[in-house]
Amino acid sequence: MTRLPAAVTSSLLVCATLVPGPGVAIADPLGLRASERSAAPVRASAPARASVSVVAHQRSPARAERPRCGLAGSRPPARAGRAPIAACPAPPAGTRTRPRTSRDRRAIRALRRVVSLPSETGLAQAVLARVLATPCQNTQLMPEAGNLELVRAAILCLINRERAANGEQPLKPNPKLEGAAEVHVRDMLAADYFEHVSPSGATPVDRARSAGYIPGPPAGYVIGENLAWGTLSLATPEAIVSAWIASPPHLANMLDGGYRDTGIAIDPQVPAALANVVPGATYAQEFGSIIR
Repeated sequence: MTRLPAAVTSSLLVCATLVPGPGVAIADPLGLRASERSAAPVRASAPARASVSVVAHQRSPARAERPRCGLAGSRPPARAGRAPIAACPAPPAGTRTRPRTSRDRRAIRALRRVVSLPSETGLAQAVLARVLATPCQNTQLMPEAGNLELVRAAILCLINRERAANGEQPLKPNPKLEGAAEVHVRDMLAADYFEHVSPSGATPVDRARSAGYIPGPPAGYVIGENLAWGTLSLATPEAIVSAWIASPPHLANMLDGGYRDTGIAIDPQVPAALANVVPGATYAQEFGSIIR
């Protein structure tokens, strides 16, 4: 039986919706519409950071002039007619001196909590290490009606491992983006085409908006899409992801650090005009991130 190669195509669409503005279309190397941008810039707020402020205990000027017992380099003054007063003895080894005020104690406890928290970088590195240490299952499955969830999980695992190997955080499954991908796969099979823009003119952004993933203004968004079809052994998750990795536009979508969410759809069929009735599967992966 003749084996047909996997076919791949990609698109990247970006739009900021803070203020309506005219769009600009940019063509990618495949001649497809690759991005849309509004004239308004995206405003991104700086991430919140924990901070603790400790206020030093203040004494009145008159009291500040008086030497204190136990402070280094100072002794209580000797009174007239009396023997000099010795400095206070140092506390025994291993004992802890208590702060002078409850406010100081609260501030020190807060500082200890902040210091004990893992750093943001440390947490990110731990996530990457966990992704890389987790083997991907079912990567050689031929998609069928009864195993599509396993195939979807294998695709996501392979892509997240590739992201982790390049220092990017894993994508999270999003049911709305998955719904947008499923709509597009079904439409491509029904209308017998293989493009990012449907015959009716619907784009990946249109499908993500119809699925409810993109909110209204003033939120911005980043949307991308990878498509693929393959037959026989080239329809497995490993073969499809390998084809995407070998294609620079698809790899750019896969490794884009701006994406946070993803939705994957698989159908165990190929558009009739492409496969000539040879068994195979069609894939769509949507990428997204909402910018508020």
